[in-house]
Amino acid sequence: MRRTAPVLLGIGILTILLAIAWWWITYGEVVGFGYLAWREAAGCLVQNSDICSLAKALCLGSHPRVLVAYWTSAFWLGVIVLSASLLTSQRTKVLA
Repeated sequence: MRRTAPVLLGIGILTILLAIAWWWITYGEVVGFGYLAWREAAGCLVQNSDICSLAKALCLGSHPRVLVAYWTSAFWLGVIVLSASLLTSQRTKVLA
């Protein structure tokens, strides 16, 4: 039980960082060229919208389709795993 929390913490942080990198690869150029504001692009990190879909469509010419298809659930999976690690570490402290 004691090893679970650090492992989940590492996986959660890594997943969130990879999701942010994937988001940056997908939306960085669109923001750089002024097609999308940073605020709108930041919203695409956590939820999908019509603006995010349009920005992805603009990226199809410069990125492989796999990189353009940023999946917002990747970020939320990282948050869930990170939260689980925090809950597990708190439970370990209470039981000890």
